Amino acid sequence: MNVDLTPLVQALAALALAAVTALTPYLSLLLRRYLHVRLTAAEAAAVQSAADAGAKAAYGYIAQHAGSYRDVAIRETAIAKGVQHVAASTPEALTDLGITPEHVRRMVEARFGGLLATDPSVSISTRPTE
Repeated sequence: MNVDLTPLVQALAALALAAVTALTPYLSLLLRRYLHVRLTAAEAAAVQSAADAGAKAAYGYIAQHAGSYRDVAIRETAIAKGVQHVAASTPEALTDLGITPEHVRRMVEARFGGLLATDPSVSISTRPTE
């Protein structure tokens, strides 16, 4: 007596293929986390662009409120605005990579400092210019 299991194997193979296809988005996320896959070039560019825009938002906040970057309260509020901008712009990339708000804050502050350094109207002197 011969039993042909071909129809059963074909049915199970089709079910397995459907299950793998349905789970692919979840499996890819788990594999990325398990294998510690880092940002792609596009994601890295998006995070850097968002950090640049966040620093510009912080700089714009100070300019809009006619404040001084030396005023700690205004500077902290401006940096917080920049951090909010970055968090709103690239939430998936930040979450996937485990980038904390403190990391984002440091990125925005560094770029903010670069903007200050290139602004000819900003001086680090404590004496007024003559």
